[in-house]
Amino acid sequence: MGRKRVVEFHYEPEGEANTEGNIYLGRVTHVERGLGAAFVDIGTKGAAFLPLSDLPAPVVEGAKQIVQIERWGGPDKGPRVTTRVSLTGVCLVLQPGRRGVSISERIVDKSERSRLSALVGAIAQPGEGFVVRTAAIDVEERQLREEAAALRMSWQKLSDLFQAERPAALYRQPPVDLRLLRDHGRQFSQICYDQRGAAEAAEAWCNAAVPGLANRIAFHRSTDWTPAVGQILEQIEDALDPRVDLAEGGGLMIEPTEAMTVVDVNALGAGAAQPGAVGERALLRTNLAAADEIARQIRLRNVGGIVVVDFIDLRDAAHRRQVVDRLRNATASDSAPVWIGAMSRLGLVELTRKRRGPTLAQIMTKTCATCEGTGRARRPMDEL
Repeated sequence: MGRKRVVEFHYEPEGEANTEGNIYLGRVTHVERGLGAAFVDIGTKGAAFLPLSDLPAPVVEGAKQIVQIERWGGPDKGPRVTTRVSLTGVCLVLQPGRRGVSISERIVDKSERSRLSALVGAIAQPGEGFVVRTAAIDVEERQLREEAAALRMSWQKLSDLFQAERPAALYRQPPVDLRLLRDHGRQFSQICYDQRGAAEAAEAWCNAAVPGLANRIAFHRSTDWTPAVGQILEQIEDALDPRVDLAEGGGLMIEPTEAMTVVDVNALGAGAAQPGAVGERALLRTNLAAADEIARQIRLRNVGGIVVVDFIDLRDAAHRRQVVDRLRNATASDSAPVWIGAMSRLGLVELTRKRRGPTLAQIMTKTCATCEGTGRARRPMDEL
């Protein structure tokens, strides 16, 4: 067996208040018409940013407002919030105040899409909409009705809390491990915990929320894990390095900027000096290996927003399409939505990945007090 590889890393400090999906009763502190936004006190570090286009009616300073965190704000600014609240279950997402049924794009079977659309359409009550999640495939009507009723009851409780006098959290997302079980648990044959209490809590939650998943929960002491915890941490540390070596030869340079993340694929002798078709095939192999590793790295590093990849130049158009197809296949299992464009004549591929929380670098590092984040030290004047 080859080396076990980490593909995704999640971290959530105990009591974290800046979690996407949390719902708050906030108070508008001020309105900036020029920015098209209101700023809302929800009790987090930094006021939350609320686009005025999200509001159904004009807002005034001091008004109470129910909002939901839409995007993590970062270490130095408040989160982005929305008034378009939704409650996520295993199979359904309830959208109060909206109408209609949307089906996940990952449900591709036309007959199953039709079945779910008809079932959930009949379940929906006036003034509420639903998104049908991938986990709803082959789920019976009874289970969908029960989940819709539970989500509806949760929303009613939140609405009753609207009378609260001061900004407060109305609804918090489950802990990160339970969110992962809810959203992705079915794709794993076993889910290991290194704390017995956490394993028992997860098993109890699964018995209530995700039937059939509880028997995959297992407790193992960290010393019994394969790979060992030390190997996992080593790979996480490696993911903070801009340089990544490829087994096929060559490597990647991954450089985040304020506007985007840039990935450069280097041949480093992997076929670059070989003539004709032989060299082309060698460069193709390096690009294909790079596509697989890029998919893993952006997922492990939790890269969000725009990513531009500079692949090694290939003369054959079919080879260029093969590389893009490989990248699409490699990102298909990513828990965050990824869009990938075609390769340009210069070998550039643009992709976008939905931002979900802080990046690995934001979690694991802090700004250097000496260079203040520039990564370069100023040369003394007497050396110029």
